[in-house]
Amino acid sequence: MKTKRNLFVLVALATTITISAQKVALHSNGTVQHFEGATAFVNAYNASASGDTIYLPGGSFNPPAEFTKTLSIIGAGHYPDSSVVTGKTFINGNIVLKEDADNCLFEGVHITGTFSTANNEAVDYLTVKSSSIDGNISFQGDLSNPSKNISIIRCVVRHCNLGNAQNAYFANSIISNGSLTKSSGNLFENNIILRSPTYNTFVFIDGGNNIIKNNVIKTAEYTNHISNGIGNTYYNNLFVSSGPSLGANAVASGNYYNVGADTIFVNQTGITFNYSHDYHLKQPEVWIGTDNTQIGIYGGTFPYKEGAIPSNPHFQEENIAPTATSGQLNVQIKVAAQDN
Repeated sequence: MKTKRNLFVLVALATTITISAQKVALHSNGTVQHFEGATAFVNAYNASASGDTIYLPGGSFNPPAEFTKTLSIIGAGHYPDSSVVTGKTFINGNIVLKEDADNCLFEGVHITGTFSTANNEAVDYLTVKSSSIDGNISFQGDLSNPSKNISIIRCVVRHCNLGNAQNAYFANSIISNGSLTKSSGNLFENNIILRSPTYNTFVFIDGGNNIIKNNVIKTAEYTNHISNGIGNTYYNNLFVSSGPSLGANAVASGNYYNVGADTIFVNQTGITFNYSHDYHLKQPEVWIGTDNTQIGIYGGTFPYKEGAIPSNPHFQEENIAPTATSGQLNVQIKVAAQDN
């Protein structure tokens, strides 16, 4: 009975969101408020309290100037093919997080701007899942007041400045033609890192003491510049270079070297993320990680979900009759519950 009841709740919630298409829904203490118009997201934020959830449907929404509350922001997804029914959810602008925004969640959104904290302001236990960020991710500062325990999971991101991030966790994400700057003491696991550093730049720039494992690090074949940091540890990563430069005092074990760039993925070219590419490995049974699953985004603890579908109920089909019959309009909606 519990399973049936939970599924009913999920379907009811999903139906509410669909019927309120283009309306932002604020869930607070068991009640729901809907907001419309160009400032819908901002108005929902202003009416919210810490602990609330804001659901963003498909469409483009301007964000509040800054986040100073603990909120869950959940969209409909950022992949075109998996958001055909709802449309993609765009947050049109920058996300700025202040110290009181601990424990925030962003999921299933495409952020067109930057994602940042103020200089030396700590935002702890932040989670970003199944999202795309076009601009820089920037935790600015010198670790005098670090942001701790950040999780970036199943995302598509670009350049990352982690100068004020501690115990950050990047998992099963695609880093598209971007560098990871000033990262110290963070964990990078089961990612795809696409980068073509120039003669005097690197994939991991400055910083050190990171654990880097089970990643596919695809660089241009002419470069071996991976890191100029100190004390990084590399386990079971795939490198295009036969002799990558891993930085000073590096520890390396179980890595795969000298792999042809065009032999890694089923269908992928260049160093920029593309929705039409297929990031499955050509030899998943050969390139094995430290946990005995394949390296890259389809192995590890959080295997990549096709279409980066967020964890809220996902719309697979929507059929609405063009006209009513006997005063009734036939509406058919197919919804699938998600696990995580």
